[in-house]
Amino acid sequence: MANKATRSLTAGMKVLGGVNTPTFTLEYLSPVNGKQQGAFETIVVPYVELGRDRSCGIRFGDDTPTVSRKHAAIERKGNETYILNLSTSNPTLVNGRPVNERYFLNNGDEIQLSLEGPRLRYNTTKQGTAKMGFTSRMNLVMQQSIRPYRTAVIAISMVLLLSIGVAGFLIYNMQQTLVEQENLIALQAEITQSQADSLAALNARNVDLSSRFATTQQAFERERARREQERAQMESTIDELREQSEQLLASGGNVNFADIIEPLKGYVLALRLHRLDMSFGGSQESYDLGGQLMCTGFLMQDGIFVTARHCIDLYDLEEDSPFAEANIIEHSGGSATFHFTAESYDGAIRFSFTNKELEADFSQDPMHRIDLGSGNQGAVRETRFFSGADWAYMQTPLSGGLAYNKPLSRELRNGTDLFVLGYSYGERLRSSGNLEPYFSTAKVALSGIEDGVIQAAEAGSDGGNSGGPVFTLHEGEATVIGIVTGAYVKIDYITPIGNF
Repeated sequence: MANKATRSLTAGMKVLGGVNTPTFTLEYLSPVNGKQQGAFETIVVPYVELGRDRSCGIRFGDDTPTVSRKHAAIERKGNETYILNLSTSNPTLVNGRPVNERYFLNNGDEIQLSLEGPRLRYNTTKQGTAKMGFTSRMNLVMQQSIRPYRTAVIAISMVLLLSIGVAGFLIYNMQQTLVEQENLIALQAEITQSQADSLAALNARNVDLSSRFATTQQAFERERARREQERAQMESTIDELREQSEQLLASGGNVNFADIIEPLKGYVLALRLHRLDMSFGGSQESYDLGGQLMCTGFLMQDGIFVTARHCIDLYDLEEDSPFAEANIIEHSGGSATFHFTAESYDGAIRFSFTNKELEADFSQDPMHRIDLGSGNQGAVRETRFFSGADWAYMQTPLSGGLAYNKPLSRELRNGTDLFVLGYSYGERLRSSGNLEPYFSTAKVALSGIEDGVIQAAEAGSDGGNSGGPVFTLHEGEATVIGIVTGAYVKIDYITPIGNF
C-alpha cells in the first residue's frame, strides 16, 4: 500500500507540474452519490480506490449501502489498466461477471459494485492532463491523490512551497520578457532621418506594429493576472494543508484514552451462558448453567454482533468435561444447543441468542468416529480455533456499532499501539457492581499476519477479555482491527477482522 501511495503522490505532483499524464474516465450509468446519469469522473492517478470510505478517491454515499467501505480499486501500470476486488462481502462485476482478484479493463467495459449497486463505464481517452487548467488539475489531485494518503500531507506542503518558488521564478522571467517587448515597441516607434521620405508608409506600418504589440502586451497582462490568481489559490491550499499537518502532528502526542473509549464502551457486551438443551433418541434434557459472565462480544457498524468462536463453540473432547457429552450428541444424530445473553454494562443493549445462530469457520476442525455401543457409531468434532478461525458473528436488528477496517487489520506494523476493552476476570473483581469493560493495552509484536493471527506483545488483557474488540487509532479515530483470542489463560495473539 505504501508503494501505491508513493506512486499516486508522485503522479499527482507530476500533474501539478504540467507533465502530460494519461487519463481515463468513469461514466455514471446510474444516478448515485449526487451524480446524474451520464456524468463522469476523470482519473489522473495510477491507483484509485472506489467505496464508501472517506479515504476513497471515488467515494459513494450512504445511498449505496451495498457498496463496501473499500470495494474496488483501478490500477494503471504501463499500457495496462485493471480493476482489483477489495471487498470480501460484496462482489465487483465487469460486464456482469464477478471479478475474483483482478480483471484487465478494455474501453467501454461496464463496472458494477455489488449485484444491486451502482454501474459505471470505463472509457479510455487520448487527452492527457497537459491541456487541463491548473485549477482542474489541482482539484483532481486533491481528491484522488492527496486525500487518500493524508499521512503524506507534510511532504506535499513542502513540494507546494517549492512550486510557489518556481511559479515566482516563471513570473519574473515573464516580466523581463515584457520589458524587452516594451523596449522593442519603443525602438520601432523611432523614426530615423533616412525614413522621412516614406513617413506616411512608415506611420501606417508603425500603427500596425503598435497594434500588434499592444495586443501582445495585453495577452501578457492577462497571463500575469491568471498566474497571480493561481498563486493565490496555491497559497490558500498550502495554508489548509499546513493546518491539517499541524493537527495530525498534534494528535501524535499524549492521548486521553478516557475520552476516546467513552463512546465505545456501550457497544462492548458481556456474554453470559444460561442453559444447555440436549435431545437424543426421543429424550430431552435441559441444564441450568447459572448465567455467569464468562466472555466478551461487541457490536460493529450496521449492528453486526461479533465474538470469539471459542466463547460460544463449547463442544469439548475431554472425558471429564461437562460438555463432552454435548459434543457426542450434537454430531451423532442428536442436538445440543447453548443459550446465551449479550448485555452492555449500562443495560441499554441486551439480547439472547444460541451458538447455532452465529456464522463461523469449522473447516479446520477434524471429525473423529466413536463407538456408541450396541453396534452404533457416532462422531465428535475436535475444535481448532487458534490459527485465525477464532471468530463468530451474526446480524442483529440493532443499529450503530464500532468502526472497523478489514484491510488495515492485515497490514499492521510491529510496534503499532493497540488497546482492548473487555470483561476481564468476569465478575470476580467487581464487588461494587460496576460492569464497565476493563481497559488494557498491547502492541503489535510482528508485522502482518503469522499463522492466521496478529502476534501481540505487552498485552495486559486476561481471561474474560476473549471475544472483545482490539482497537488502534487510525486517522485519529478508534478503529476495530481484531478480536481478543487466547489459549488457556495467557492472551498473546489476536484474530484479525479481515479473516471473515
